[in-house]
Amino acid sequence: MLEYSIADISQITGIKAFTLRAWEKRYGIIEPSRTGTNIRKYSGDDLHKLLAVSALVKNGFKISEVCDFSQDEIRQKLGTVFAPENVRAKTGQLMKQALNFDGKSFDKTLKHEIIESGIEAAVQNVILPFMQEAENKWIADADFLPQKQFAYDLIRRRLIVAADSEENENGDKILIFSPFEDFSELSLLIADYIVKKYGGCPVYCGEKVTVAQAKKAFEDSSCKKVMMIGSLINDVKDISQFAKTLDKEFVDAEKIILHKNSEDVVDSFPDINFLRDVDDLKQYLNEP
Repeated sequence: MLEYSIADISQITGIKAFTLRAWEKRYGIIEPSRTGTNIRKYSGDDLHKLLAVSALVKNGFKISEVCDFSQDEIRQKLGTVFAPENVRAKTGQLMKQALNFDGKSFDKTLKHEIIESGIEAAVQNVILPFMQEAENKWIADADFLPQKQFAYDLIRRRLIVAADSEENENGDKILIFSPFEDFSELSLLIADYIVKKYGGCPVYCGEKVTVAQAKKAFEDSSCKKVMMIGSLINDVKDISQFAKTLDKEFVDAEKIILHKNSEDVVDSFPDINFLRDVDDLKQYLNEP
């Protein structure tokens, strides 16, 4: 069974180590095991609970409230805090189909939404809200992981088809990559589609690519711009170190970071264009 140190937990959840210790002492939110030398060790269940707690606190809940929630209450709060009422029915339908591993119905629902409103509207109004709900459900219930991967693979196929229909070889070459690996491919595929549609020529390098590897690919492919993809949904990942490395390695390139929580670090890196969502990316690509 995997175990995590307090440094691991802090890095993954974004909760500072001193805050974790304070929450343990004051609220008993987690009771990690201890080694023979009194070093804290956290389990996978501890990690999932703290991810859920972090998500709720970031969205306005007080830690004093959250610590009294049962696991079912945490799951319920996560299921309702992000998705607005007007998309809940559609995401709920997709969620039910994902839970039942009903791939035929899931793909049919997704395809109908794309045909009905177009891929961009489907991304904004259905795909991203569903991804957020799926992430929240996985945070609250680790057993949801197979259904989440099942659903994400179906979405991935639709996004690939959409991107293939927008081939463009005449615009500025933009290298796009992600240093992350937790399903950031969907955000990459969305960015790939938008770049193609709005006049750019993406050089798609995929996920789990280091900044150093991206730099070599950038030089080899003679790109003009580099775009690092984080996540298009609320996320606890800290991108400040990646932004610092990107800023240092790509001195003369036009640099872009697409990440939902990019406002957290925007003031620290004036030479990087920080974009939060699909609308920001479209606006950036449409600028003269």
